[in-house]
Amino acid sequence: MHNNKKMYDILIRATGDASMNPETRNDAEPVLPDDDVTEPSPLRGGIRLKLAMDLCRWAGSPQSFRSFFPGVAKAGSAYHNLYTPLQIRQARLKMLGVEEEVWRPLDLMPPIIYCRMAKGGVGKTTIAANIASCMAMQGHRVLMIDADPQASLTSMFGIDWTVEKIRHVGHALRDHEQGYPVVFDESIVRPIYADGMLDLIASDITLANIESWLTTVLNREAVVDRLFRSYVEFWSAYDVIVIDSAPGSSQLSNALMYAARCVLAVVMLDGQSIKAMEVLAHNIHELNRAYPDLHAGVHLVANGFDARQTTCQASLEILRAAYPGMIDPCIIPRYAAFARQVSLYSDAESGPILEREPNSPAAKAIIELTRSLIGFYDVKLAEQIPVIPDTQRSRRKG
Repeated sequence: MHNNKKMYDILIRATGDASMNPETRNDAEPVLPDDDVTEPSPLRGGIRLKLAMDLCRWAGSPQSFRSFFPGVAKAGSAYHNLYTPLQIRQARLKMLGVEEEVWRPLDLMPPIIYCRMAKGGVGKTTIAANIASCMAMQGHRVLMIDADPQASLTSMFGIDWTVEKIRHVGHALRDHEQGYPVVFDESIVRPIYADGMLDLIASDITLANIESWLTTVLNREAVVDRLFRSYVEFWSAYDVIVIDSAPGSSQLSNALMYAARCVLAVVMLDGQSIKAMEVLAHNIHELNRAYPDLHAGVHLVANGFDARQTTCQASLEILRAAYPGMIDPCIIPRYAAFARQVSLYSDAESGPILEREPNSPAAKAIIELTRSLIGFYDVKLAEQIPVIPDTQRSRRKG
């Protein structure tokens, strides 16, 4: 692959700034030779053997692992098997001794992971996209909602919102409040991985128009919650919902926070992000004061850690002191691989790290974070089947 080198050569010629080249930057992840870079799987969401065994935590031999997948496709060569997220789901259920899938009750909402921060540039969309992709590859049915008019999550999964006709969550909210039925067909719910394992309600710039309309809605903080409750049969088909919000504070972001009850705050380890976290904490406090029975909370993910920078360690210590017990134990280091997720040439070439570089250290960090969040949010496989030990699942109280 020479796309990355070509991309940075173009940037250097355009800007005259040689620091754009990750091979010469001090803070960049070492760039592997081209022969060591893993090509993206030809099937979106396709999982090769090594990663599949890791995601299933299979300690046996590759041969015994393959026995769970009769007749799987090949990934372009006779050596690699390629597994789909649905096959991983079915195999994990077999490993748990479950022969027939147990569906979530139709009146029970799945856990909601709502990614939000009071400023941009903290890696919020990166975390949302990657944990959603990773959960799907672990066999969970995942719905993503892009609630940001910048539509970064939409672009991450290859949808060019500048040319495609998008029906976003704002359309659903307005239709519902005005008494029209909301039809969750492929015009609004877009399949990303096959078999309903990863779907997306996309976004575009027109989502920003929802703010002026929301000012006219009574009890607007509960507008998303009302949509969830009215169509709980649709949402209950998923094991988890992952929402990416716009940076800052808005009517829509507050309504999403009311519905989710717990915010996943992605905090870059720098002074500006710590100040933004204070703003977000104040927003949560004000919402709880307005709705005393809500008990909205926050869970923090520290992002962009670099052991060579003293400010990162200092920022982490400040967060731990200010938000004791609220910071996820999985700290995400700074990796250049995250910058390579979004292609400069085509949205169709973009994708989360487990698709593009599944063997990278960045992918391993995402897997560990996802497992931790599965425990915190009590995300289950086939509803009543825990996928991690109860000691991890019990960390979240209320």
